[in-house]
Amino acid sequence: MTSVQDILTFLEGFTPPELAESWDNVGLLCGDRTQEVTNVLCALDVTEEVVAEAAEKGAQLIVAHHPAIFTSVSRVTADDATGRILRLAIKQDIALICMHTNADCAEGGVNDALASALFLTGIENMEAGENGMLGRVGDLPREMQPREFALYVKECLRAGGVRFCDGGKPVRRVAVGGGACGKLMDYAIAKGADAFVIGDCSYDLMQRAQSLGLTLVDAGHFPTENPVAAVFTDRISAAFPQVGTAVSERHADCIQFV
Repeated sequence: MTSVQDILTFLEGFTPPELAESWDNVGLLCGDRTQEVTNVLCALDVTEEVVAEAAEKGAQLIVAHHPAIFTSVSRVTADDATGRILRLAIKQDIALICMHTNADCAEGGVNDALASALFLTGIENMEAGENGMLGRVGDLPREMQPREFALYVKECLRAGGVRFCDGGKPVRRVAVGGGACGKLMDYAIAKGADAFVIGDCSYDLMQRAQSLGLTLVDAGHFPTENPVAAVFTDRISAAFPQVGTAVSERHADCIQFV
């Protein structure tokens, strides 16, 4: 029998809790660690749609990146999304495991998955964050002009659209930080990056990047982090071949483009 705890222990070996930032909330956030698991559903977020999908597919466990419980929760009711998600998970006896900044930093985690999706080689840590492992930098298969690179990122990540600033020089060395990693810009530059791919970007950050000769590509939070759902699936499948594991078919980017 494979239990929730068995899968949690495995995931913590791959994404150690000590890699998480001090403010984060990771691990088993809902459910019974002794429960038997025959099916797992993996997603970036735990949404109402994902929990419903897990129930329909007979999954006893959802493994996600973003914590289902993040800010302070003083009540669990149907009045808000968090309450509805937790109530539904509990009703369906579905456990929730979330691996957040520990998965960002882990070898083979979010940022390695992002670098792999862009086919970067010679991957290095950017030496940032509390544990010195947040962000990655590597080399493109070939040199590209900034606009060509932005379109390349859009295609590789299947993003609905990207925003970018032109750093004024060809792009070969690329830094990546899934999600909101604008704070890592100086580390990217220090590593010799010609471009930096992140998930959330403000106007002033674009201005600063351009002034420093750095092509900055905002590919969206979901597209830059979603590759980790497949990583969770592949890793769990390899370690527990007797457990059915799949990526959610219903979870999608909440940001749409017109």
